[in-house]
Amino acid sequence: MGVLVRYSRMAGTFLRLGFLVSMEYRTYFFAWLVSNPLSYIFGLISLRVVVSQFQPLGGWGFEQLAFLYGMGIISHALSVIFFVQTWFMGSLVTQGEFDRMLLRPLSIPFQFCFSRLTIGCISDLIPGIVIFIYGCAAVAFQLTLSSIASLLLALIGATLLRAGIYFITGSIAFWTKRGMTDIAFNIFDLSIRYPMSIYPKAIQFLLTFLIPVGLIAFYPAGQLLNMQTDTFLPWSLCMWTFFIGVIIYILGMLVFKAGLKRYESAGS
Repeated sequence: MGVLVRYSRMAGTFLRLGFLVSMEYRTYFFAWLVSNPLSYIFGLISLRVVVSQFQPLGGWGFEQLAFLYGMGIISHALSVIFFVQTWFMGSLVTQGEFDRMLLRPLSIPFQFCFSRLTIGCISDLIPGIVIFIYGCAAVAFQLTLSSIASLLLALIGATLLRAGIYFITGSIAFWTKRGMTDIAFNIFDLSIRYPMSIYPKAIQFLLTFLIPVGLIAFYPAGQLLNMQTDTFLPWSLCMWTFFIGVIIYILGMLVFKAGLKRYESAGS
């Protein structure tokens, strides 16, 4: 319990420091709080235009797409809050930023994930929640104990899945001095904005079993909305998202720890 209290206090300290850093550039900070949510709103509007001008995408109408999009943004926002450091792994390695983490009497994964906490992340989380609530209302989503539990499992699993892939692609920097999280970010963006049913079967297979980003939003949203997803995965798709997310996260942490052993410090 003492360790938990200590780390909770440290997380609060990192959050306070992140807020103070953000306030050093107030104009940029508040501009970001306005512009970032607008990008999500325009993304939703573009979906509306596409569906209204053409036809439902893979059998998904605008209401279902709003539900899918909002669900995907929420898991993205949660991954940003706790794991945004993985996006900058390349520069952290080349600039020797891990030196100070190795010297502190704190868990390195904890320092890595929490040292960049900032309230700016709400610019992702709030629009995601708003769009998701709109999607829930549009599709008349029924809030029951079962659906809430399934939704929470899916969001936790999707966040961990994102984090695991970010850790894997970012940790490549320990060997190459350059991370590959940009590739993962682009794949994630395509996987939450459109239903996977619009892609060829080969791409669907790739994004389900090899790089399981379809589990981030498409498959759990399909289960929650009783939509056809053309998958032969047994049992609950939300449960699959949770378990696969945990597995990918553990794998990501193993790659991260293996990379730390290859870390060469800042040198001279």
